[in-house]
Amino acid sequence: MSWKDYFYFQKKDKVAVIILLVLISISGSIYIITEQTGYGQKPLDDSTAEREFALFISQLEDKEFEESVGMNYHPYPTKLKQGETIELNKADTSALKRIPGIGSAYANRIVKYRSLLGGFHNISQLGEVWGIDTELLSNIMSYIIIRPEITQLEVNSAGYQELLKHPYLNKEQVKVIIDIRERKGKIESIDRLSLLEEFTENDIKRLKNYLSFN
Repeated sequence: MSWKDYFYFQKKDKVAVIILLVLISISGSIYIITEQTGYGQKPLDDSTAEREFALFISQLEDKEFEESVGMNYHPYPTKLKQGETIELNKADTSALKRIPGIGSAYANRIVKYRSLLGGFHNISQLGEVWGIDTELLSNIMSYIIIRPEITQLEVNSAGYQELLKHPYLNKEQVKVIIDIRERKGKIESIDRLSLLEEFTENDIKRLKNYLSFN
């Protein structure tokens, strides 16, 4: 038997070897990234791990952008100093990333949630943004001011999907709104909704600034 026979593979064997090599490469890459970023060194609670991961992704995004335009890499944007603030309803993602503790991931989530909501009425609503826990909210509140500027949702003309997009309305509530409109016509005020079992007292309290009944 020739020595070459030891290195002969059938087509299906070649495919298996290639897949194995790819998996080994991926595993090696994950290990290297883990070692370089410090992940896996110690267990983290869910909120801390989430903030660390969001910060890591934010740094990667910033690094890729700066390298693409030939800039020197700086892992953090210029952060606000104590006493400096931004206005929550006007700030874009670039401004939001200047808040200590806020990176690209959180900034994007805040802007998207603000759009769905129609604007923030108070700073505490930031706690409704996915990933922003009590600790992080407490740390960033001193850097934020707010001038309530709400785009209200037209209850009597908005379609099913438009109503359902609002964070404070669920499917059952939207269905009953549509049903009342079809059967009885215009809904006059939020007081009418407060009589429905689908709306709790807390629901009405949250919704009153966001609904228009024109």
